[in-house]
Amino acid sequence: MFLLGLRHGLDPDHIAIIDNVAMRYTKSNPWLARWTGTLFAIGHGSIVTAIAVMISIFSHSWVLPDYLWLILEWLPGLILIAVGLLNLRVLLGQKQYKPHGLKLYFIPKKIRNSSNPLAIVLMGILFAMVFDTNTQAAAWAYTAGSSLTAPSALLLGLTFSLGMVLTDTLDSRILFMLMSESSNTQLVLNYRRKIGWVIVYLSLIVGSYKIATVFFPAIELGETVSTLIGMLFVVAMLVFYAIIIYTNSVNKKIHGH
Repeated sequence: MFLLGLRHGLDPDHIAIIDNVAMRYTKSNPWLARWTGTLFAIGHGSIVTAIAVMISIFSHSWVLPDYLWLILEWLPGLILIAVGLLNLRVLLGQKQYKPHGLKLYFIPKKIRNSSNPLAIVLMGILFAMVFDTNTQAAAWAYTAGSSLTAPSALLLGLTFSLGMVLTDTLDSRILFMLMSESSNTQLVLNYRRKIGWVIVYLSLIVGSYKIATVFFPAIELGETVSTLIGMLFVVAMLVFYAIIIYTNSVNKKIHGH
């Protein structure tokens, strides 16, 4: 569950909204920009945890129709592919890339533009209520299939949320660091484009895989293999962020001298 949370914090829609909010408030409200990812993940994780507890209490009496399961099988993959294509179009057509996520359009403009920290928490809550990607669905499915007690489900939900808080916090703090400490605007633009390509690759690969498993169930990876791939992906992202931090420090020394 912790690995699922780490991976979920790197989902394209998360990166898009955290990037947009942190960029907007870097100058006007540095504290809010620095902790955007944390506030968003806290709101998002609270709903994931609450639903996990509800599932543990009521799942034994739920009987969902087959057509609903079919929709839930298709939807995460289709959403990811749409997000990947949307960001690919923007990357190829604009010099100053701005990450895009579909669920961003479900958030009222008044909330998106608010400078109140609670508004960012609310964004996270609203995101959790819209159809999400496979990592959040996997967390709920694990809870439903494990016959857990409510306290155990609560612990699992909090563990998932902790992983998500770590990755989302890392994203907003690195972006804030680049925006506030670097005098090289091009460095920030390059960072955003790199994040954009991460979103494109991640969205199209995972989305295509999800769709393919619907047609060819035999290719679906086992839980152990999926966990190992998730761990490798998290390590790759940490290396990516480390390179960004190192590049920024080198640029600061060059400009300082």
